[in-house]
Amino acid sequence: MELLKDFINEQIYIEVSGNILHKGILIANGTDIVVLYNGKDFLYIPTIHIHKVNKKVDDSSDISPYDGKWEKDSNETMSFRKVLNNARGLFSEITIANNQTIHGYVVSVMNNYVVFYSPVFKTIYVSLQHLKWLIPYKDQQTPYALSKENLPVNPFNMPLARTFEEQLKKFMNQMVILDLGHDQNKIGQLQTIENNMVKLITARQIQSLVNLRHIKTIHIP
Repeated sequence: MELLKDFINEQIYIEVSGNILHKGILIANGTDIVVLYNGKDFLYIPTIHIHKVNKKVDDSSDISPYDGKWEKDSNETMSFRKVLNNARGLFSEITIANNQTIHGYVVSVMNNYVVFYSPVFKTIYVSLQHLKWLIPYKDQQTPYALSKENLPVNPFNMPLARTFEEQLKKFMNQMVILDLGHDQNKIGQLQTIENNMVKLITARQIQSLVNLRHIKTIHIP
């Protein structure tokens, strides 16, 4: 987003999907991502989720400029995919639709999804279409104050499909949990995927149909 270059180092408001408003200093922007410093963390926000950007003009409290060095290779164009690849193995927080957060680290970056390891959900597959922003942890921080011995960054050797749909098909006839399991109709045995509709059999053996395009995450119990 070339127009955002005029806001670099300025305090701005960014409205993202879900009527969520972020205030901070615009640090950088790339082909499909911006970096916002909110006084505490760096938020890497894909531009696909940005609805509106306004320069801060009110009298609300200012955010102190970042007193460290924000590192980026000036010869490399920043993109969301490159950010995710650079985040592999680094503890971070990601936010998906409905402002739900997951803590852990990126394992792999595929065509349209990422594999994320969480101490809560274990291996979880996250649709890039629904990943709203990423916040890298500060040095020495770990999720839930777990020791690195209890939360090792291990190689991931499971074969992965290139797309989110193909990865979901690998779990046919298995129990799956969609969208973190907040809706019981999205927990069940995966039976069919056809015409972008996913059919589950829930605990009470009721058929539940879920639109594949609106599935945000998949994990296995």
